[in-house]
Amino acid sequence: MSPFPYLPISPHTTPHTPHPTPYTPHPTPYTPFPHLPISPHPTPHTPHPTPHTPHPTPHTPHPTPHTLCKEPRKEN
Repeated sequence: MSPFPYLPISPHTTPHTPHPTPYTPHPTPYTPFPHLPISPHPTPHTPHPTPHTPHPTPHTPHPTPHTLCKEPRKEN
């Protein structure tokens, strides 16, 4: 039984015809901001004017050496 008995079941009367005009891509490429010209950056990157200099004072070890705890370690 058809869910809609009041609608006749018949094949489609007209065959499918392709779209008359073929697809043509958009004539102009997409630019997100058409009002801004696309040009390379005007000034090239220049390195930082002063080179890196190491810290003036070298690292000095801690003045007092590490001393072990006088009490022996207790095993649990």
